[in-house]
Amino acid sequence: MGDGSTMRASLPVNDSPVVSVDEAIRLIEAGKGDGLRVDLGSGRYASADTPRGTDGLLQRLRGHKMLTALSQDGGDLSRLKPPATEVTVAPAVREILDAATRKA
Repeated sequence: MGDGSTMRASLPVNDSPVVSVDEAIRLIEAGKGDGLRVDLGSGRYASADTPRGTDGLLQRLRGHKMLTALSQDGGDLSRLKPPATEVTVAPAVREILDAATRKA
């Protein structure tokens, strides 16, 4: 995403643990996210296979969860819990966000 990559969904290829999005977020925040495969539904899986590793996966999963909530709940984000740790935004993402807030 911010590192020029997207969250790739793939079919399971190895024997890594398969977990839900919520469980993956919990495990990564607890420092136990190495080697996870995340079940995105409909037979799709995500893993930490980008240069940013589990940090990048965590950021993408939080975004995935938020977009899913928006599409299902009509925009009610009250059920989403804030992250347990401070969110670190990649420099490239910060640049995009800053540019989006500038007036033309």
